[in-house]
Amino acid sequence: MLRRLNGWFIPAVAFFFASSCYGAAPTEPPAALILAPKDVEMVKGGSAPLVLTLRGEITSCVNVTFTSEPKQLTEELEPFWLCDAENGTSWQVILNSTTVGKTVVRLHTLPPGLVSTEDAFVRLAVIVDPGLNVFGDVLGWVYTIAWDISFFPQIVHNWRRRSVIGLSFDYLAFNFIGFFSYFLFNMGLFWIDEIQAEYFDRNPTGVLHVRLNDVIFPLYALVCTAAQIAQCFVYEREPQQRVSTTCRIISAALIVSALVGCVLVPSVKSLLWLDLFYWLSYIKLIITAIKYTPQLWENYQRKSTAGWSIYQVILDFTGGSLSLIQMFLLAGNYDDWFSILTDPAKLGLGLLSIFFNIFFFIQHYCLYKNSEKRKQSAESGHLEKNGELKNGKETSPNNLPDFSTHM
Repeated sequence: MLRRLNGWFIPAVAFFFASSCYGAAPTEPPAALILAPKDVEMVKGGSAPLVLTLRGEITSCVNVTFTSEPKQLTEELEPFWLCDAENGTSWQVILNSTTVGKTVVRLHTLPPGLVSTEDAFVRLAVIVDPGLNVFGDVLGWVYTIAWDISFFPQIVHNWRRRSVIGLSFDYLAFNFIGFFSYFLFNMGLFWIDEIQAEYFDRNPTGVLHVRLNDVIFPLYALVCTAAQIAQCFVYEREPQQRVSTTCRIISAALIVSALVGCVLVPSVKSLLWLDLFYWLSYIKLIITAIKYTPQLWENYQRKSTAGWSIYQVILDFTGGSLSLIQMFLLAGNYDDWFSILTDPAKLGLGLLSIFFNIFFFIQHYCLYKNSEKRKQSAESGHLEKNGELKNGKETSPNNLPDFSTHM
């Protein structure tokens, strides 16, 4: 009996203690070093002071060193020793910039484990000229206003004509789904604390670029698109005008993919709610890549751009162009051309809007420039030939004016 107990009891006890030791949560270091401020911007050749603060106490000595990733933009900071420091002690660290770009300056300590350095980092940006940043901000406001105003011409155009003939219903359907997805994405990253926490867990030194205007714009665009959809139910339209089967299938697939994500995230550990919100932003990018095609096809079939406001196209083209100019301007000011590729949504929206708007310009000003005039002229000629129209008024051979009194 004892042999049997020894056969399983002693290994079980050993396994229990071993797993308890290895599975125990690591203790937090008794002290922490913090660098502030977290974001620093300076001109090439300039200097900026940082404050290094100790939280807790150090009862021994630690060696402090600095590194810059991905590249060195300042003069190298000399390592130094901290010994027997009290809580709240602070030191000043001076950064002297030498090269333009963006980097993260991190602090490290040896021996490891005595002091936490989780918050001992600074995001550093060294620029060529601060005036370029101001000009970039101006461009940002201009292209935002241009994109905001671009929704009104189509609404006014429909209202004046009391008709939506010539307007693609597929375009409106795609637009509504795209802006709704984009609104949810920005709202999540701006307002939901859990999503923000997941973002910073994945990007500890990252910057969350979503601002309040990023939330308001897609909401505003959503309302304007809904207004255009409402006009389709009220104003005159052709019998065959409807949302196509292709559009319905694509829209359903995108919506179902988002709903599947809502089911998968709680059940799959490797997936975060942040991933689902990023997928919503990709849905917006996918829709932007295809939403203009139905309207181009509608214009081609009718050999006319009537019903499609060219002023909307002009404003959309202006917004997309200025958005790209701003991206390249800021990338040049920071000598960080790779950053253009790190924002695929903005880059894609700008390029796609310019690409498709060029085709709208070709249709409106070249291919179908006088299509409406030719159509009206042909109709007028046909009526005049039958004695039904003269000088824009309906007439007949029996009620033509008598010119004999003027002879």
